Amino acid sequence: MAGARALTRGEARPGVPWRSRPGDLNPVAWWVHHTLWFLPVVGALLGALLGVLMVRPPGLLATVLRGVAWQASVQEARTMLSSVLGIALSSLSIVLSLSMLVVQNAAGQYSPRLLRLYLHSAGIRVVIPMFVATSVFCLVAAQLFGFVPGAGRQPRPALSLAMLLLVLCEASLIFQVLETLQFMRVENLVRRVGRDTLRVAQRMEARRQNDLAPRPAPPPSSSTSWPLRARANGFVADVDGRRLVAVARELGLVVHLDVTIGEPVTRGAVVGRVEPGVRGPAESREVAEALLPALLLDRWRDLDSDVALGVRQLVDVAIKALSPGINDPYTAVEVVDQLTFLLCAMSRMQLGPRVLPDASGHPRVFLHAATLQDYVSLATDQILRYGAGEPAVVVRLLRLIGEVGQRARRAEDRHAARETLRQIQAEAERALTDTPWQERIRGHAQAAERALEGGPLPALPAIGF
Repeated sequence: MAGARALTRGEARPGVPWRSRPGDLNPVAWWVHHTLWFLPVVGALLGALLGVLMVRPPGLLATVLRGVAWQASVQEARTMLSSVLGIALSSLSIVLSLSMLVVQNAAGQYSPRLLRLYLHSAGIRVVIPMFVATSVFCLVAAQLFGFVPGAGRQPRPALSLAMLLLVLCEASLIFQVLETLQFMRVENLVRRVGRDTLRVAQRMEARRQNDLAPRPAPPPSSSTSWPLRARANGFVADVDGRRLVAVARELGLVVHLDVTIGEPVTRGAVVGRVEPGVRGPAESREVAEALLPALLLDRWRDLDSDVALGVRQLVDVAIKALSPGINDPYTAVEVVDQLTFLLCAMSRMQLGPRVLPDASGHPRVFLHAATLQDYVSLATDQILRYGAGEPAVVVRLLRLIGEVGQRARRAEDRHAARETLRQIQAEAERALTDTPWQERIRGHAQAAERALEGGPLPALPAIGF
């Protein structure tokens, strides 16, 4: 029996409209946010429209603009528009050159995965459309002035708007330069990643408002179940839980997804299973068609719903800073501090697998998701591997585990924090053998472990600052 297949973005079948059932996702908003050429195209269209309107404005608009319109002949207007176009293009070349330098530096010094921050920054998403709109406006207006009769000096609203657009372009250029300088500071960079990741975690937690609690264990697979299969290679970008519940309730199914957001899947791989209900296996095609759009695959991971990617980006910056070619432990310390803030906030959230019920409270969808232990391991394992010989990094890792362990709500999370703390102590003592810091790290780790029982965390030594 053919299994249901996961659908990539943009492949929703015509027979199953994307918004035909309630869902957690808005594909239009996602498309607008991730399509980098959308805003420049809007800017070009807006510039062309303004160029047509301002050269020969309608009667009422002409009356309103006459008081602020520049006096100029047709030839003077075309010359001024050409000058504005030249200035705009020169300024745009400065923006693009600066952007390339920042992209190259950030990819080499920190991590290529951080480039998404720059590409989706306000500077790039506003500055370039502004310059595109100004350039297209000047081109369209200059071309249309060639068809305007008369050589006398008259009010030209297009020139006033061209000057306004030029001022806005230069202001956006200054804004972009200042934002780029701030982007180059590692403190701002890691803080922004941590803040964005926490925002994603909060948004994902908001989806859990109607989850079953306490969470029941998933039932074992039956002989009548059939698999969900991925249709293409890609990464799980998001899972529309509400849509899955709606489909499962309508068709009398129980849906199990065994992959989590951010996980890579290959074409034809089993990503879950469906337990049939009142309807028989003959209708499995209908089930597949209805379930396909709920499991979204993308070409790469993105931070929209992928909390683990935000943690991974911070870890990448830390291990790059700890590499022998860079040797910048303080950057790693900055990263661990941001991971501490992030994981402490997440320790109070509902994490782990989800069970989504229907309106009657019957479990309909079982979703796999990372736990707090998974995020702690992701945040500490590689940094410890590369930074075990750096006392400042080890001390901050011990502080991270102590802070998270004190705030963890579940007993298994507190136990995992204690085990992770002992692992950090063991790795650090092994790396710092026969050094004065070996005993200091042991004492600091033991004090941090005692703090997990409710006492205060030990003070940071001088090297921790």
